[in-house]
Amino acid sequence: MALLVRLRALVGALVAFGLMFAAGQAHADWHRAETDRFVVYGEGRESQVRDFAVKLQTFDAMLRAFHPSTKALTPATKVHVYLVDGIRGLRRIRPGLSTGVAGFYAASNEGVVAAATTEGALQADDVLFHEYAHHFMLENFPVAYPAWFVEGFAEYFMTAEITDAGVKVGNYNQHRVDVLFLSPWLRWEDLFAKTTGETRKQSLNAYYSQAWLLAHYMYSDPKRTAQLDKAITAIGAGAPPAKAFQEATGLSPDELTRELRRYRRLPMYLVKAAGPDPSTVKVRRLGDGEAEFVLDHARLILSATGKVDREFLDGVRRRAQRYPDDPFAQRTLARAEFVMGDVAAGEAIMKKQLAAHPNDLETLLLAGTGQMLAGLREPAARQARFRAARPTLAKAYALDKTDFRPLYAYAVARSVEPEFPTDNDLKVLLEARALAPSVQENVVRAGLALLKKGRVDDARRVLAPVVNNPHGGAYAAQARALLAGKSESEAEAEGRAEAEAPPPAEPATPAG
Repeated sequence: MALLVRLRALVGALVAFGLMFAAGQAHADWHRAETDRFVVYGEGRESQVRDFAVKLQTFDAMLRAFHPSTKALTPATKVHVYLVDGIRGLRRIRPGLSTGVAGFYAASNEGVVAAATTEGALQADDVLFHEYAHHFMLENFPVAYPAWFVEGFAEYFMTAEITDAGVKVGNYNQHRVDVLFLSPWLRWEDLFAKTTGETRKQSLNAYYSQAWLLAHYMYSDPKRTAQLDKAITAIGAGAPPAKAFQEATGLSPDELTRELRRYRRLPMYLVKAAGPDPSTVKVRRLGDGEAEFVLDHARLILSATGKVDREFLDGVRRRAQRYPDDPFAQRTLARAEFVMGDVAAGEAIMKKQLAAHPNDLETLLLAGTGQMLAGLREPAARQARFRAARPTLAKAYALDKTDFRPLYAYAVARSVEPEFPTDNDLKVLLEARALAPSVQENVVRAGLALLKKGRVDDARRVLAPVVNNPHGGAYAAQARALLAGKSESEAEAEGRAEAEAPPPAEPATPAG
């Protein structure tokens, strides 16, 4: 009997230990690693998060080595990257993502966000490198590049391999090569003139693959690179795309096809792009409240205002009760109330937070944007809400004049005034655009303000990168409508119609 009791006690202890171990595995530590260009969040070992930040910074250094004019530039707006475990983790930030997606990127008026799954590291790297290449282009060269080149540029650099000796550039993605050998090719006239959104779904993989191959071919020889620059400059000035490319290269569409079908030996480069010393990367463990809500916060800054997800909202409310004194947890709860819950509850939370943290930028920013979110949900009170937002937004901007978020929000809060846009309003919008040129909402508002001031040529220049963005979506539709002379309300309606329409095709995600 005594032996049986001891055995039962031993089994109980082992079960308890197993449960503790399982709980520890389910709630591993979250860490935050920061460089001068990225902020990376990840669950697990500190070294993993630090190494990923170093990888991204090294990839950025390689891009700058290819584009020397950018070497001395430090972007004002950092990309916040979330490392998650598979599609379930991605869907915690973006519900409804298709199975098989390995990552995504979103530049919103509340920050630039990317996420990647730690499953299938090579595929995740391809996706994240592809999207960051788009971001790099928009941040450093916000001009009207043709859509095929925007995609070809990203496809060319996404296969970069970071090694101890440097960064290997010029490799290929097997899926793209398979498509080139096994699928019909698009006419070059169509590739040069159309975006991915204007291309039939069954031809999308050919579009991406040909864009990659052509970019690789043009980048692999200095003479051809100069020809590419000449063609893109001519297209940006309004020349017909196919004609501009033929005049720059001397190749007809049939000759270009023959050249590229013979292009089998792919030159690769080893770029001596040094990433940061890992010891210089700032890493900290997230507190319990921040770790609990880090993905919820990312979801909420990308959520549509007023679109209620009751299960999610109830979950945030329930879990936030465990962290009544944690500022991050309480701000996340307040944001959830402003976006989809009880506005008065959000205001009550932020009143306490402002009293406790009167000089905290994130607290001031949310107090101001919370009023604006409330105004979007309550049209009759919009002017009063937007006016109430401005004092705290102005104070937030005074704390950090390189942060575009309070600056842009302040300009939007001014938009309810009859005299908007004043010269100062326009100055604020253009400064916000300069700080975050990848944020399309920002760019469209600046372009609209320029049109209202009668500066049509400047508006066309500002809006051109959005119009030509192959992933421009609703903002591209809105920008096109504005440049076509349609009213602000008509342009907004076209943007909404584009956003609500079923996507013409799934994005062609590279295979691992």
